[in-house]
Amino acid sequence: MKKILVVLFSLTLIFAFTGCASSNNKAAEDTETKTQEVVTSNADDNDNNISNTENAVENANEKDYDFSSYENDIRNITKSVNDAKTSTNASENHEQFYALKKKVDAVDDELDKLDDEFEYAYQMKKISFETYKARERAIEKLEDELELAEEALENKYGIDD
Repeated sequence: MKKILVVLFSLTLIFAFTGCASSNNKAAEDTETKTQEVVTSNADDNDNNISNTENAVENANEKDYDFSSYENDIRNITKSVNDAKTSTNASENHEQFYALKKKVDAVDDELDKLDDEFEYAYQMKKISFETYKARERAIEKLEDELELAEEALENKYGIDD
């Protein structure tokens, strides 16, 4: 929880200083570096978050759910955001931004659908409340990681979508 707060505080500072920076290339390079550091620190925290997610799901009961494909997707998106290079061509930047944003949105939609499925299963008494809550917490952690990657993407390209 402290790590998430620190990362969110860092993002707040980045956004605050980005708004005050002049529009020269040096400011853009500084912002890009800060953005990459935020996403990189999030990627470093993924191992701990994944471990916590697995523990929450394992503690639920015998009907465990494997979130590893979503964890891998988010890890790959974070890596793609880190590796993305901005260009002086605005059209090219928009294309790169929206290609990555499309990946973020696809995983976010999948997580929302999965959360709805778990909620329905709980309402139909197919899973216990403890299982439902554990899975919901795991999904929330994944969504938080995805949101950090999305914010870093928006900051890197200077596009608030």
